[in-house]
Amino acid sequence: MKNFLVIIFAAAVLASCGGSSSSSELETSKDSLSYAMGLSFGQYLQQLEDRYEMDSLDMDIVKNAMLDAMDSTREMSMDMATAQTYFNAVMEKQESAMRQKEMAKFEGNKAAGQKFLEDNKKQAGVTTTASGLEYKILKKGGSGKKPLPTDKVKVHYTLSSIDGQKIQSSLDGGEPVTFQLNQVIPGWTEGMQLLEVGDKAMLYVPQELGYGENSPRGSNIPPYSTLVFEIEFLEIVK
Repeated sequence: MKNFLVIIFAAAVLASCGGSSSSSELETSKDSLSYAMGLSFGQYLQQLEDRYEMDSLDMDIVKNAMLDAMDSTREMSMDMATAQTYFNAVMEKQESAMRQKEMAKFEGNKAAGQKFLEDNKKQAGVTTTASGLEYKILKKGGSGKKPLPTDKVKVHYTLSSIDGQKIQSSLDGGEPVTFQLNQVIPGWTEGMQLLEVGDKAMLYVPQELGYGENSPRGSNIPPYSTLVFEIEFLEIVK
């Protein structure tokens, strides 16, 4: 059984690196299980193919390593803990390189955002803080009530891109949102503390105070986006 699994696995490895196709006769449940396991191994290796140079692997070493793992009487050239550590390090390096390559596509958003903020801060009524956050009070509420970082606040907001395209808005659903200030992006945490209940304001959030490269999953906010928020501060939730 051990040798059977090794052969199936080795065949999957070799198949992932190229070779002619073949069909298997599945006459028994053992045949079906064997084929299913082979498919599983092959699918896993196919997923790795994009991350690793499979053609550069020494297949004899791969085969011998699998035999070593399956047979306790054989002497390993590398213990399992070392092998796992090495494999993980290579995976992390590859994923980091892929991430950097992907993020390079969005580097232009940084420059575009910086230019927008440089021009925007010259507009009447816009104030720039030490962090680079820009804001503008559209309407004063006059309540004198400002939130602390640990407070929950209720607001209506509309988020737009620097070219004025609406990304999302609480007004679309008709219901305001409530959140705790120290659990949101830094630009919101800082900006909301500058406002009083009842204020309507604009927040212009640099990418480093927004999501940076970590765009929210499922959103249409590109990495390194400067964010423009229109906010109506409704209340501090007790």
